[in-house]
Amino acid sequence: MKKYLWRNLIVCAFAIATPWIYSQKLVTPGYLFNSDPTCRELDHTFYLITTQDPFSTEFERPNEFYKGMYAYHALTTVDFDHWVDHGSILTARDVSWNKGEALWDGDAGVPGNGMFYAYAPFRVNSSQEKNYGTYDIGVFTSRTPFGPYQDVFKGPMKMADGTPLEGLSPSVIRGDDGAAYLIWGSGNTAQHEAMIARLSPDMTRLAGAPVKLDVPKADSCGNLEYFESPLLFKAEGKWYLTYVAYKADKGPSCDPKGSYVNYTVSHSMFGPFNGPARHLVYPAGDGEESVQQGICSYRGTTYLAYHVPYENVVGESDHHRQVAVTALHIRPDGTLEPVFPGKDAGVGTPGVSRLTLDAFAPRREAAEFQVRVNAEGEPGLKGEYQMKLGDGGYLEFRDVDFGEGAKAVHVEVSSENTSLREGRLEIRLDNPAGPLVGAVAVRATGGRTEYRILTAPVSSSTKDIHDLFLVARGSGDAAQRRLFNITWFSFEKR
Repeated sequence: MKKYLWRNLIVCAFAIATPWIYSQKLVTPGYLFNSDPTCRELDHTFYLITTQDPFSTEFERPNEFYKGMYAYHALTTVDFDHWVDHGSILTARDVSWNKGEALWDGDAGVPGNGMFYAYAPFRVNSSQEKNYGTYDIGVFTSRTPFGPYQDVFKGPMKMADGTPLEGLSPSVIRGDDGAAYLIWGSGNTAQHEAMIARLSPDMTRLAGAPVKLDVPKADSCGNLEYFESPLLFKAEGKWYLTYVAYKADKGPSCDPKGSYVNYTVSHSMFGPFNGPARHLVYPAGDGEESVQQGICSYRGTTYLAYHVPYENVVGESDHHRQVAVTALHIRPDGTLEPVFPGKDAGVGTPGVSRLTLDAFAPRREAAEFQVRVNAEGEPGLKGEYQMKLGDGGYLEFRDVDFGEGAKAVHVEVSSENTSLREGRLEIRLDNPAGPLVGAVAVRATGGRTEYRILTAPVSSSTKDIHDLFLVARGSGDAAQRRLFNITWFSFEKR
C-alpha cells in the first residue's frame, strides 16, 4: 500500500509540473486508448463505457478504418480523480455473426428488469475490405454492469420484416411516457440517418416501426451537418439532439475544418430537430476529424464525456483516442456552453487522474500491459492480440486491486511450441522476483490459436493493491524461443 500511495504523490507532482495535463484532463493519460464514451449513474457511482482502440501507449497496433476496435471497457469513479478500470466487458469474441472484427460505438450497463443490457454494433463485412464497413446491432444481457454479457439472439436484432437491424451508436433513453427507446444512426457510414423506436418491455426487441428523425443535413456554407452518433437528453423541458458533424475547408467565413459535436433542440423527443444547429464540442486541433459524445447526470449534475485524438497529447496517430469528462453547462437561454478540447480542465482536481485495475474484471487483455520484457505481440482470433512469452519474460500491470483477497487466477493460453517442457506462468507481486502467489502449469496446445482456459489457486496474501507480474518459465528447443502465448486473464474473489 505504501508503494501505491507514493506513486499517487508522484502522479500529482507530475500533474503540477506538466502544463498540458492542466489543459486536457484525460481519464487514462499515457496508458489505455479509449473512445466513443457513454456514461450513467448506477448505485451512486459514475460509470463510463468506452470502446477501445488497440491498445495502449505502450502497445499501439494498427487501427486503419478503425477496424482494430475490439472491446468495450467499463470504468468507474466517485470523484473524477481516481478511476477503476474493470477490463473488457464485451468483445468481438462474444459473437459468432460478425464477419469483420470491429466492435464500434454502442452502450452497456443499461439497467432494466433486474438485468443490465448492452447494445453493440459489429462489423458484418469482411475486415479485409479497405472501408469503414457496415454494422448490425446486437443486444446482450448480464447480471452486473461489468458483464460478462451474453448474446440474446446469437445474431443481430431484427426489424419488423425480419431483416437485421443495421446501425451504429445505439443508446437507450427513457421517454416522457416512461418507456425505453432505442436511438441509433445508420449502420452504413455513407448514409446520414438517425432513427428512434420504442423497445419491448424485455428491452430486446423493437416494439414498433422506427421513426426517422428530421435532422439538419447541411450548414449555411454547404458543409455536412448531421453525420453520426445521435444522442438525446432532456433538460428544462426540452429535448436536445447531439450528434457529430464533419466540416470541410469552405473558406474564412465558414467553420474551420474538423469534427464537431453539434446540437439542436425540440419540444419532443421525436423532433423535428430542424432548428438552428450549434456547436457543443469543437475540434480538438486544427482539422481534427475524431470526436464523439456521451451525456449523463451524476449526483444532480450533467456531464459530458468525449474523446480526442491521441496525437493531441503526444503526436501519434488520430486512429487512437483517449476520453475526457467535463461538466455540461446549460445557459439561462437554454443554449449549451461549448467545450474546447485542449483547454478543458475537466472535472475533479485539475490534472489528476489515478487509475487502478480491477483484478476481478471478467477479462483483462494481456496486451494492456504497462511493461513487457522478452514478450512480443501478434494477432489472435478475432481482433485481440496475444502476447508471446519467452523464458523469464513477463508482463507488468500496475496498481491491480485485489480487494479483500483472490482465491484463483484464470488465464487463456496457447502454445505451438511442441518442445515445451515444464512450462508455467508464475503470478508474482510487486516486482518480477517478488512474492510468488500462484503458478499455472502450461503445456503445448497444438497451435498458436488453440486456446485453453487454465485455472490455478493463488495465495491468501493476494489482496490489496499491488503491481502484478505474469512471468513465463519453461524450456524448449532453441529454435522455438517463445514458450507460450497469453490473450487474457482474470482473478476470482476469495
